[in-house]
Amino acid sequence: MVRITASLIVRDEEARLGACLTHLTGIVDEIVVVDTGSCDRSPEIALAHGARLYLEPWQNDFSQARNTALAYSTGDWILYIDADERVVANEALHPVLANPAVVAARVRFRASPRLTPYPEYRLFRNRADIRFRGCIHETILPDIQTIVACGGGSIIDAPLAIDHYGYEGNLQLKHKRNISLLRQAVEDNPKRIYLWHALGECELGLGNVQAAERAWRLGLACVRQTAPRPGDALIYADLFDLHFADLGLVLPDIEALREEAVGRHPDDPLILWWTARQLTATGRFAEARKALTQLLSYSPEGPSPAELGYDKRLFNEFTWGLMGVCWLCEGEPRYALDWLSRAHAANPENPEIRLKRALAEAQL
Repeated sequence: MVRITASLIVRDEEARLGACLTHLTGIVDEIVVVDTGSCDRSPEIALAHGARLYLEPWQNDFSQARNTALAYSTGDWILYIDADERVVANEALHPVLANPAVVAARVRFRASPRLTPYPEYRLFRNRADIRFRGCIHETILPDIQTIVACGGGSIIDAPLAIDHYGYEGNLQLKHKRNISLLRQAVEDNPKRIYLWHALGECELGLGNVQAAERAWRLGLACVRQTAPRPGDALIYADLFDLHFADLGLVLPDIEALREEAVGRHPDDPLILWWTARQLTATGRFAEARKALTQLLSYSPEGPSPAELGYDKRLFNEFTWGLMGVCWLCEGEPRYALDWLSRAHAANPENPEIRLKRALAEAQL
């Protein structure tokens, strides 16, 4: 029977670590925790849950810390997880991972409770040629892809789900911690588009609007050098979000960006949503409704398969509300009221929807 090691790096995670480790009971055979300088009870909590604890100084490099944890791991397989995540197994993992031809496995990952899930590589064989890369948003995927490309193994989907809770609440401290690492990361690996997305989000979170746009524009320049890839839709969505965010910044090329985004990602929910927003803003309501109708054709959990997590409200509340606005602007209050009533039922506390619903009622 194969053995599975849960590998964690932590620092000041006493509020969440215990729950994370409790959820690993019966799923893994070993827990390795590398603490990078906690001032709270994280080390004691790790030991209380039977983890093998190692104290290592923080080197300003997430890959370095994760690879240190790998060096201490003795299992045949690694499950890497963070203290602000919870794991759920639908069935026993060990038999699934016993196939010697399998080198890695994807899990069903949800980055936030409000987002749809997507597959992420969190399980892999414990072997020296699989190591993390990147000082932040570290990844083992390049090594796994190299092994598979050379005929060294296959990838499967594991009966495992991981829910992440770390993006809730005030993120200022996280942004301040990450900004220098992200600036370094895009220098080290400019072709990894997700890093440009993350850098822009971090800059915007710190109030640096122009710096956020600059990061996303640089990411877009990289996107344009390759064939369309699903994850690249994020960069277009970032720029659309910035344009509509009422931050005093209007993108003069927003219509050209919309056309380009639709050409490269015609079925992506983010692109459909922002396309509908732009078309509505420019009075093209019938075209906007067409994009919204496509959004509503997806499952409440988004398209499948998907490489991104989407706000679940895109597939109901948000789209219902904007559909109602389109009909209202077209002078069709009866249709508008139907859609706005759905949006209001989904979120009765939304004052904008309440107002527009009342306006539709008054026009009947």
